[in-house]
Amino acid sequence: MSTKPDYYDVLGVDRTASSEEIRKAFRDLARRHHPDVSKESDAESRFKQINEAYEVLGDSEKRSNYDQFGHSGPGSPFGVGFDDFGGIGDVFDAFFGGGRGSRGQAVQSGEDARVVIDLEFLDAVFGTEKHISYRRLEPCGTCGGAGAAPGTRPTTCSSCRGSGQVQRAQRSIFGQFVNVVACDSCGGSGQVVENKCPNCTGNRLLRVEAERSVKIPAGLQDGTELRLSGEGNHGLRGGRPGDLYIAINVKAHEVLERDGDNIVSNVLINVSEAALGTKVEVQTVDGMGAVSIPSGTQAGSAIRLRGKGVPKFRGSGRGDHYLFVHVRTPTKLSREQRRLMKELGETLPAGSDADGRTFAEKVRSAFR
Repeated sequence: MSTKPDYYDVLGVDRTASSEEIRKAFRDLARRHHPDVSKESDAESRFKQINEAYEVLGDSEKRSNYDQFGHSGPGSPFGVGFDDFGGIGDVFDAFFGGGRGSRGQAVQSGEDARVVIDLEFLDAVFGTEKHISYRRLEPCGTCGGAGAAPGTRPTTCSSCRGSGQVQRAQRSIFGQFVNVVACDSCGGSGQVVENKCPNCTGNRLLRVEAERSVKIPAGLQDGTELRLSGEGNHGLRGGRPGDLYIAINVKAHEVLERDGDNIVSNVLINVSEAALGTKVEVQTVDGMGAVSIPSGTQAGSAIRLRGKGVPKFRGSGRGDHYLFVHVRTPTKLSREQRRLMKELGETLPAGSDADGRTFAEKVRSAFR
């Protein structure tokens, strides 16, 4: 039985959680438990656990397999997980050759690294260059990744005689067979470090601070992940480095909101301005600009500013800016104002809007 915690519990989400809810939970937890931020003693192990959970639940196919079989992976028709027999890969390696068992683990690829960065609203709209720092595993500078103290060399492993592999009898659903696996004594390297490097204590890798300048493309949405190939943790014995995944958290704007490639905002005018028309200064992603409000504008109407939205992330052109008009009805009138409003009211038709459309219909038509 696996002793791993439930991935949904790790991220604190229900099994029915949407992809967006899982992504948001990961970003919040990753920020809170990042080893560079958290002061808790188990921050690093907790951070790795959060990443591991998101690696599975953040991928629809992996999540589906996990929901069906849990940590055991694909299930057998006999109700026994392949983990009980050393993994389905070992079974096929033993019968058909090749695969992980025949190679051992002399070369070990590095794990992916993750970092969450906050972006200002307008930086996400137009793109920017962001300087980031994160921690990753790199070969020890003292021993060059060998793990041995300076002036000494690793010795040949006596268990595997330098091959990095040993034979092991294993039980499977097809019967018992002998499989070739990585040597436990040397970890598949074929060498044993007797005099360990004082800097990395024989681990070969050290966690160091890495810095990168990252170009953020225009049009990114909140929750987007960027991948930098080969910028993650280094591998062992020549294994390729993992990738760096950058999760984007876009801060809210005081005035503007985003709807896909479009920008949405509101403007407040009085009754006279709505009836007679006016010009107003409004905030756009390009700065302040004058917008004409036509006479007879109804409350809830939307004015479309073409091409004033967000640059398309994949493609050319920009979205639009929709300016929703709200009409302020006066609550306190002077005697003169009341008289004038009454006279005006007597000259106007009563009842619904002249075009007979509901507010919802006007909103829908604004986006056509």
